[in-house]
Amino acid sequence: MNTIKLTFEGLDEEQSDRVAALLSTENVQGFETENQIFYAYFAESDFDEKIVSKLLGPFEFVYKKETIAPQNWNELWEKNFEPILVNNEVGVRAHFHPPFEGIRYNIEITPKMSFGTGHHATTQLMLQYGCEIDFEGKSVFDFGCGTGVLAIFASMKKAVRVVGIDNDDWSVENAIENCERNGCSNILISNDDIEQVEDSFDIILANINFNILVQYKRNLKKLLQPNGLLIVSGLLTSDKEPIVQHFKEEGFVMQSAKQQKVDRPRIYPCLES
Repeated sequence: MNTIKLTFEGLDEEQSDRVAALLSTENVQGFETENQIFYAYFAESDFDEKIVSKLLGPFEFVYKKETIAPQNWNELWEKNFEPILVNNEVGVRAHFHPPFEGIRYNIEITPKMSFGTGHHATTQLMLQYGCEIDFEGKSVFDFGCGTGVLAIFASMKKAVRVVGIDNDDWSVENAIENCERNGCSNILISNDDIEQVEDSFDIILANINFNILVQYKRNLKKLLQPNGLLIVSGLLTSDKEPIVQHFKEEGFVMQSAKQQKVDRPRIYPCLES
């Protein structure tokens, strides 16, 4: 099947994040950033230019579109996939990289087109929070699990039960594969909608975006056990007060926040119910 590639030139990090957040509501296969050039990929059968133009129109983002014939995407991603280390405690690597030495948690993933390889700031700061959290004996829900990195990390830190969902079938397949690769048998991955999840959890990890978080804030509240912990990401600094207010309305209290140290920092609130 052909792939549709959208190219956005001259975007700063905040603009790239905004485009990613907008396109994530559609069946996007993946994103890539290189030297202020932002790429978005769609399966040709899933691409609707009218919808994309309507989403991007208010922000005046201009893009070039090209159709790419089928090719070995896994090979291309492998060529550009580099291992990452967070807090000198958790490493994320591919099977062709040697394990990190002297760290507690080595996560091995297959670098496919799923979101959440660990390279994006949203995932890295979620991993930073994960280093500070006691998962032992806890139940965990990973909302928008991508590659499954966060779910795997929770399992490695002795979470008793982990459930991850994603609306992208490719991500679900990839996450299941990565959980098996890391020997995490207590993780259940599916493409269920959040409304289909009936259990409750001690900790919820939501590496999504502002619009999705607001849309499903009541579902997240319902799924979180009393005095539970919700960690969210994918936000700009300008989103901080609005997201805190939205979740305050549901009975949450912001416990702490982290931000990426760049010219246009982003925040990653940690809330408790």
